[in-house]
Amino acid sequence: MTDHLENIPAQVELHFSDNYRHFKEFQLSPEYRPYWDKCMEAVKDRELLSHIIFCNDLLHIPPVKTFLLYYEGDFVSITGREDAALDTFVKKAIGAFWGMVFKFALGYRDQESVSISLNQKFFVRTATYFKNPSRPSIRQK
Repeated sequence: MTDHLENIPAQVELHFSDNYRHFKEFQLSPEYRPYWDKCMEAVKDRELLSHIIFCNDLLHIPPVKTFLLYYEGDFVSITGREDAALDTFVKKAIGAFWGMVFKFALGYRDQESVSISLNQKFFVRTATYFKNPSRPSIRQK
């Protein structure tokens, strides 16, 4: 599994704006750079990415939830708010980022939106977990 994890940051960096045109500014605008950089940091950290995949595959915890909770303190700093409230564009762009990772870079074919109830921090109500990977998942090994 770890062999293909090395290629993910490059794939995301190269193809995100093409696959998610509505969120091009998330990758390119200095205003959103701290959020983009945090997302890229997560996919470059092979151990963290393995945990995000594990939580998605076995526990059906959306990558967005695992990512936000892991970096909670960083998001408090980035937003300058104790509740780390994210605006609508940032929430959707982070979701698109993880969609890019799971659907395009990892080859998951299906997805399901579920309640994640991050109402005290971030104010994210729903997120997507991904199903039916084209490659063997952790569960299948």
